[in-house]
Amino acid sequence: MVILFVIDNIHQLSNGTTITTKRYIEALRKRGHEVRILSIGSNDIEGLYPLPVRYIPIVSEVAAKQDVSFSKPDRQMIEKALVGVDVVHLVTPWKTSRVVRKIASQKNIPTTASFHIQPENITFGAGLNHFGFINKLIYRRFRRFYEKISYTHAPSNFIAQELKNNHYPTTIKVISNGVSDVFFDIKNQERKDKFTIVSTGRYAKEKRQIVLLKAVASSKYKDQIKIVLPGQGPYEKRLRKYAEEHNLDVEFGFKKQDELIKTLSEASLYVHAAYIEIEAIACLEAIAAGLVPVIANSKKSATPQFALTEKNLFKPNDENSLRERIEFFIENPLEKEKLRIQYQSFSNKYRLDYSINLFEEMLRLSIQDQRAYNLSKSVKGKVFNQRLNSGPFKKTISAMTYYLFALPLLFLYFKFILNVKFVDRKYIRGIKGGAVLVSNHVHTLDSVMNSFAAFPRRPVMTAMKANFDLPIAGIFVNLLGAVPIPDNLLETQIFFKHMSEKAKRGRLIHIYPEGELITKDKNLRTFKRGAFQLAVQSSVPIVPIHISFIEYKFFIWQREKIVCRVGMPIYPDLTIPSDEALNKLMEQTTNIMNELTLN
Repeated sequence: MVILFVIDNIHQLSNGTTITTKRYIEALRKRGHEVRILSIGSNDIEGLYPLPVRYIPIVSEVAAKQDVSFSKPDRQMIEKALVGVDVVHLVTPWKTSRVVRKIASQKNIPTTASFHIQPENITFGAGLNHFGFINKLIYRRFRRFYEKISYTHAPSNFIAQELKNNHYPTTIKVISNGVSDVFFDIKNQERKDKFTIVSTGRYAKEKRQIVLLKAVASSKYKDQIKIVLPGQGPYEKRLRKYAEEHNLDVEFGFKKQDELIKTLSEASLYVHAAYIEIEAIACLEAIAAGLVPVIANSKKSATPQFALTEKNLFKPNDENSLRERIEFFIENPLEKEKLRIQYQSFSNKYRLDYSINLFEEMLRLSIQDQRAYNLSKSVKGKVFNQRLNSGPFKKTISAMTYYLFALPLLFLYFKFILNVKFVDRKYIRGIKGGAVLVSNHVHTLDSVMNSFAAFPRRPVMTAMKANFDLPIAGIFVNLLGAVPIPDNLLETQIFFKHMSEKAKRGRLIHIYPEGELITKDKNLRTFKRGAFQLAVQSSVPIVPIHISFIEYKFFIWQREKIVCRVGMPIYPDLTIPSDEALNKLMEQTTNIMNELTLN
């Protein structure tokens, strides 16, 4: 592949986002890909297409204190960088990325993006961390950018959930920033003269290195502890002043990789005190190097996911809680050694190679999506696409028919004739965004039963093409807004692209994974992959629904009851390759459907 990375300043080595980007670029090149870089800089970096610095009054001054600068989009340079490119990856959501995305879209070049800029980082840096509504506004502002992106790289489950909570209509792929093999090769040999604590990161308010300094200053082991803070940033003077005033042994300053490796190899403990963090690759590097972490248990940080025990967590912004954890590990070296072995095994799933595998897959899926979009614009594609897309008039008539005519009549029919009972509809009502509904196919009207289960939301129902041509029923199939199931490769690609966009934007999609109808079949048949592929492709849950028939005695008559039972949503695993996630989701759904059969 020919890949273009767009990042404002590839030279900012104290910035975790830049460090991660450079590692990804290097790894992708080793795998034979041509990687170009659009960024501030000069031609001293391989594949760089240089951009000028963009000055924004006031904002640039504030950003500079956080070691951040912005690039100025140069259309001529952007056009040059895009020649022959297969896919574009946008690292940050600033102006250059927005301009590149627009130009790439005009050229039918797919774009992916990373979500590295947590809104809380911005508000903390500006001293507005107590105004939570501002974070919401920034998430909303960013959403305008990410909603136009096919796939978004989230470095952790934590930030993926934040994107879902803020209704980002993009396919989310959880891919760790990844730890280089060099950190796994470190042989840890603790210093004997001092208990050395390392805490790597930019010197910024939200990183909370001051909490570590305060914890050590109040410890009975203060004189036995050395603190190493690899990094740089605007809070360095404040941290140095506190260390001097309290006579702490602290080493400051940015460290190159070989220097950092030496520091980690001699350390005793790693502390991550940050209040806000998307992943904390520095913490993962320390764990891979053989250090046991002590992590701030902040709700706005992804780093607590790395804690294997309660002893590895402390209350955020609480130096007393941190001091207790540090003293515990000083006093219990055998416990620390036991955890060290566990952590080294745990860290293997965060190796850079595994992350690059997932990243490559994301880029390829984005290219496939673009091809599907291009196919929908072909002559044959347009014909099928028209059957998937209804005009405003048809949508209005369809909605009126559905809510004012079909549902009221069928409700009475279900209630008094078929005797249909619904169980646990709350599981569908609890879903805020999109989802894929799946059920067994055992009644001619079970699609309507599933629609009732989802009420008041209206699912997109899928149906065989033949159903649209039936003399009378076909009229209602069309009016009720059903979409045809594809029957060739071209239509399948267009179908999944179209349904995925609907699911990502909050629609419920109903699919029968069993395929054909077998009336009153008591056995769960083997599922086809389509529904689960759609859920994984759209980053939305599967909601299993099971329909069963129960005979019972009503006075002296034998009656039948139809029970439509809804199961708990099953979310796809966004941290593993798509095929693995699909198979895992299908297996979980089969197990839950079997459980629903027994209830």
